[in-house]
Amino acid sequence: MESTMTVAEVRELVSSLSAGKLSTINDHHVALKNALVEPRMITIIARTTKKCRPRDERLCVWLVGQESPRGGYLMVLSEDGSRFGLAAEGFAQDKFPILCGWYGSLLTAFLGM
Repeated sequence: MESTMTVAEVRELVSSLSAGKLSTINDHHVALKNALVEPRMITIIARTTKKCRPRDERLCVWLVGQESPRGGYLMVLSEDGSRFGLAAEGFAQDKFPILCGWYGSLLTAFLGM
């Protein structure tokens, strides 16, 4: 997967946005510093429905955080670095996590976990 950003650029963006906020704790009792992971590209599914018909679009995004090493929410960054969101496990037949939504900022996405 190629991206418009490099790993170093994503790392720098996350570092600058989390500066001074690493001790922030969300409603699941996870500190931001413990949720952040080494950035890497993953595929997620953006699922929408129209007239009761599901439509799946595969998106390449940066994984930048994870609620727990054993599962839970994933914090993702759009490929171009413009917005943060959350993804989670979908249905059993889904090959990739499902986008829950775009939250805008790193901290807003983290607090939405």
